[in-house]
Amino acid sequence: MSSGEFQTYFHQRAKRFSSFYSSEPVARALGRGPLFDRLRIAVEMSKKASATRVLDVGCGSGPIFAPLAEQGIHVVGIDPADNMVALAKVQAEAYPGLVEVEQRGWEDLVETDAYDVAIALGVYDYVGDPVDLLGRMGRAADLVIGSFPSPGLRTDLRRLRYGMRGVGVHGYPVDGYDDLAERAGMVVVEKVPLGKAGFVVRFGRPGA
Repeated sequence: MSSGEFQTYFHQRAKRFSSFYSSEPVARALGRGPLFDRLRIAVEMSKKASATRVLDVGCGSGPIFAPLAEQGIHVVGIDPADNMVALAKVQAEAYPGLVEVEQRGWEDLVETDAYDVAIALGVYDYVGDPVDLLGRMGRAADLVIGSFPSPGLRTDLRRLRYGMRGVGVHGYPVDGYDDLAERAGMVVVEKVPLGKAGFVVRFGRPGA
């Protein structure tokens, strides 16, 4: 999926994706509980790392802003989609001085050592070059946290459904994380399962 397609797709469906986070009980009833699980895992990993500055790649409407900002953590959210950025800026208004939102894609991520933690939840699903993304995040922060859907029926059905809209969906076998990390100049530090949905993976720099 090209950056242009990604931007258009999530621009057009911003409110729908944002609505997934409006009610956890409803989300779990619809089989979307891992959305909330991965948020909590990423927040806990960030707190455990004593992060003070976090980059949220593909921030969407900003569901992770509040749980991080309420810990006093400064968050910079980036997203390429106009409508997603508009929704994220509304969330950011509740935390002046702690949350910033920028409209740009991960391909424009060029910072070095600007953050303690870089997070990408629900992003690697749609990225055709995960090595490049992970490498950029690993240069921007010491610690990288990403969610990765597992291959299988769940991902296959999403691939068919999204494919009708021209959107590619990627699954990641659990035994492939180390290779992905090595190719991006990182190492796998921790893998936390999300049931059948996949894993949240924490990456670090070699020797750190």
